[in-house]
Amino acid sequence: MSNQSKSKRNKKTIGLKEVILVTLFSVLTFIISMITAIPFASSVMLQLYAGYALMAIISGPVYVLMISKSSKIGTQILFFGIKALYFLLMGQVLTAVIFFVAGCICEAICIGDGYRKPVKAGAAYALHMTVYGLGSFFPVILLGDNYVQGLIAKGYAEETVNTMVNTYRDPVIVLTVVLTLVVASCIGMFLGYLLMKKHFSPAGIVE
Repeated sequence: MSNQSKSKRNKKTIGLKEVILVTLFSVLTFIISMITAIPFASSVMLQLYAGYALMAIISGPVYVLMISKSSKIGTQILFFGIKALYFLLMGQVLTAVIFFVAGCICEAICIGDGYRKPVKAGAAYALHMTVYGLGSFFPVILLGDNYVQGLIAKGYAEETVNTMVNTYRDPVIVLTVVLTLVVASCIGMFLGYLLMKKHFSPAGIVE
């Protein structure tokens, strides 16, 4: 009986196969973010609104496919953790910590049958896209002038830094970016479930 119980518990958590899948999907969404940023690279505002929104829409089907293939405990933490590791390697410790904490929150949202519930899975996805879109906001808002002075000391133009700070600290911009990303995430999830119903499931890609 104890062996059977242990086997059931193991089936609820991600194994090596799921770790590989989630890592690949996480990297894929990161690649999508870089590609969708290219057309809007000339403008911070376009990047914040259009670039990240486009990423959220295109990555939606990728996310739906990922949670369909790996609807087990640890999926959200690993999905966020890959991004957290990237930011940590880039020296953005605060952003990395926020990503990891957000991953734990999303895991709590999806634990149990949450991965199979579109509303819960969608909430986790919207949180992921929002945290990703606001990633550059966190140091400016939370670390204050020390972070700003550090950028200037590294050689960034003071005018550019001041423009960035004024943008990232504007509550209206923060709120509208969040709303834009939530709406875009909903669209991405809708497209993901639509593709799963019409293509992924009939093709046997997901059960």
